[in-house]
Amino acid sequence: MSVINMSNIRRYWSEEYESKIKNTMSINRFEKICEMLHFNDNTKMLPKDHADHDRLHKLRPVIDSLNKTFQTVPFEKCLSVDEQMCATKARHYMKQYMSLKPHKWGYKLYVLSGVTGYAYQFEIYSGQENFEKYRFPNEPDLGASANVVIRLCRSIPKNCNYIVYFDNYYTGIPLMSYLFSNGILSLGTVRRNRLPNCKFSSDTVFKKKTRGSFEEYVTSFQNTAFASVLWLDNKAVTLLSTYMGSSPVQEVKRFDKKEKKRVEVSCPNLVLEYNKHMGGVDLLDSILGRYKISMRTRKWYCRIFYHLVDITIINAWLFYRRVERQIGTTATMSMEKFRAEIANCLCNVGQNDSKKRGRPSSSLNRNLEQKKKKSSSTAISPKDVRTDNFGHIPNWSNTRQRCKIPGCKGFSFIFCEKCKVHLCLNKNKNCFGNFHQ
Repeated sequence: MSVINMSNIRRYWSEEYESKIKNTMSINRFEKICEMLHFNDNTKMLPKDHADHDRLHKLRPVIDSLNKTFQTVPFEKCLSVDEQMCATKARHYMKQYMSLKPHKWGYKLYVLSGVTGYAYQFEIYSGQENFEKYRFPNEPDLGASANVVIRLCRSIPKNCNYIVYFDNYYTGIPLMSYLFSNGILSLGTVRRNRLPNCKFSSDTVFKKKTRGSFEEYVTSFQNTAFASVLWLDNKAVTLLSTYMGSSPVQEVKRFDKKEKKRVEVSCPNLVLEYNKHMGGVDLLDSILGRYKISMRTRKWYCRIFYHLVDITIINAWLFYRRVERQIGTTATMSMEKFRAEIANCLCNVGQNDSKKRGRPSSSLNRNLEQKKKKSSSTAISPKDVRTDNFGHIPNWSNTRQRCKIPGCKGFSFIFCEKCKVHLCLNKNKNCFGNFHQ
């Protein structure tokens, strides 16, 4: 449903569309599953006035399980922390408004992501995360925004020189000092009022300088060295780092409105590193926006669940691409084909009978279907379906067709009842067994 969008869910089961969804289950069964879908025992949920009440109780098993699974993948060296919106306009007290996001209304998530967009850990904003009972004994209370970074960075291996990037909503000297004490480097834009005894020029004075000008100061706090840089592009931007400074200064191209052409501007290395590694969560959002589950629901937790399913599929696709890149494969599946193959495998794995549901068609329709089948080429089943060792029974066909094993030029009357492909099976060849291994 995320690959093929329709205005109404029931249209997937209409007569004009011969979809895989229609042949997998009936519309009544699907709606009954959506009606009864729960992820936790509601009888164990504490009342709202209880001190240990969990606002995300309905989704807690799903959140904990996904976070634990996402962290089994090796971390990338450069990570970023940013907000993400699960778009909705439902009436719910956890709904947030963020004016700078494309979807301004929805449930807010804090995500720890790699440069490729892989989400290693996420946290759904409920207003309870900053309570003292959820804080580890060795963790300081540095404010609501800084505590988000501390919680998301718990799973990062210590003293392995991992680098975390974040924007000025999170950046502060105490936070970066705490991360440095745990062996985690950091870099981010910072608000000027979070730098005590700041010696930078005022905005009115600094804006009169030429484009590309910058100022840099180095200091230390609690045995942590800091480098702060003020750089002038279209406007002044301030950055703070615990592992690098402005050197080496490089030249970047920017469009000049007065000269109406691209000119070279001096840029500190600090800015280049930030721009290169900060967009992991934004990349995740862009991938999610192309294909996502767009089903409407009245249950607030189902809307978040569909969002988490999309993140899970994107993580699986990014991990698949990482593995394919390591083994040297250049032809990788697109996101659309990857989603379609997952859906196809989930519909076929473990099924013994792949016959079409519903009434048997008339003889005229049956003859038309047979003519269509003869004219169209047979699609090969995905590997997960071929190797599930369930329902793959050889049978005799009245027609002789070419074997579907790549490289085999033989013809065979034998076909697999589940995969619907012809394969050689005789004393000289066992393509049937090789196809299902």
